[in-house]
Amino acid sequence: MNCTRRSLTTLIVSILLAVPPVAAAQNPVRIPLPPPDGTWTANAEVVPGKVVTDPALGAGQGVSLHDDHLYFYGDVRIPPPRVGVIKEYTLDLEPTGRSITLSKLGKPLILHPTGLTWDGRWGTFLGDTVEKKATLFRLDWERALRDGNLDEAILDAIEDDAAINGCRPVFVSAGGRTLLATADYGDIHPEIRLYDPEHLVASRRSSAPGVVVHRILSGPFNQNLHWDGEKGELICIQNVIEGRGWRLDHLDLARALADGRVAGPGVRTASQTFDPHDELEGFLPLDREKMLFVTSSRRNNIRLGAVRPIPPRESPPPAKDQGETP
Repeated sequence: MNCTRRSLTTLIVSILLAVPPVAAAQNPVRIPLPPPDGTWTANAEVVPGKVVTDPALGAGQGVSLHDDHLYFYGDVRIPPPRVGVIKEYTLDLEPTGRSITLSKLGKPLILHPTGLTWDGRWGTFLGDTVEKKATLFRLDWERALRDGNLDEAILDAIEDDAAINGCRPVFVSAGGRTLLATADYGDIHPEIRLYDPEHLVASRRSSAPGVVVHRILSGPFNQNLHWDGEKGELICIQNVIEGRGWRLDHLDLARALADGRVAGPGVRTASQTFDPHDELEGFLPLDREKMLFVTSSRRNNIRLGAVRPIPPRESPPPAKDQGETP
C-alpha cells in the first residue's frame, strides 16, 4: 500500500511539473524593477515648463537635434516584441508623425538605443546597449527616416568591445580632429573614450589598434553625452545612484584629455544634481533658458524648463515611487 501511494504521489508530481504555468506559457514581458532608492544633496532645479507624456517611446533613452527637428528615442517592451524606436518632433515639442522602428526585415535589431549623433563626413551613428554589451551602428539616415525602419539603412555594425558597460556615442572636436566619444555606465572604473572614426569603421571593432585615441576616467552612471562645441564642453548626463536621479557633469574636454580624469584640476566646470528620483536618460539645451530632459518613466517622460541653482538641500526618496519604467 505504501509503495502504491508513493508511486501515485510521484506520478502526480511529475504531471504537475510537466505542465507549464499559464503565465510562463504566455511568455509575459517582465519589466525590470528599479534599483533601491537613496538620499542625495540637490544643488539645482528645473523651473517648470512644458511637460509631455509620450507612451510610444517606451522607456525613453535620449534626444538629439538634427536639421531643426528633435529626435527622441526609446526602448519599447510593451507590446512585445521588444524593439527600439526613434520619433521626430518639431522644436515646439509637437510630433510630426514620422518615426523609425529599429527593426530589420520585421525583426527587432536595436533594442535599447543609447546615443544618436551626426557628422558631415561620417554620417549617422546610433548606439545599442543590451546586457552591458555595446554595438555601434552607422546608418543611412535619410533612408531610415523615409522607410520608417532599418531594412536597407544599415551601413556598418561595429562591435564596441572596448566598452566597459555599454555605449552612448556623440561626435566631438578635439585637437582639430573629429572624434566619436562614448562613455560607460556603472561605477566600476567608468571611462569616457574617444575613437578615431576612420579606424573604427575600417576595423568594425573598437578594441582594434588605433581606434581608441583617448581614455578619461569619468564619474559613474553615465546615461548619455552632449557636446557643446562653442564652449568645448562635454556634458555627462548621469544618474546620481544606479538607475535613479538626475545629474549633469560639465567637463572642459581639453583639460580632461590632458589630465585623463574628470577629477583633475579645472576639468569639471560644474556639477548639477537635481531633486527628481526617476531615471534621467537624456538632456539637450535648446537655448540658454530652455533645457530638455528625457526620463524612462511612464508619465511625464519629456520635460522642458530652465535650470537654476539652489542652496544645497537633501533630496530623500519620494513617498510614492516615481522611478517606474514602461
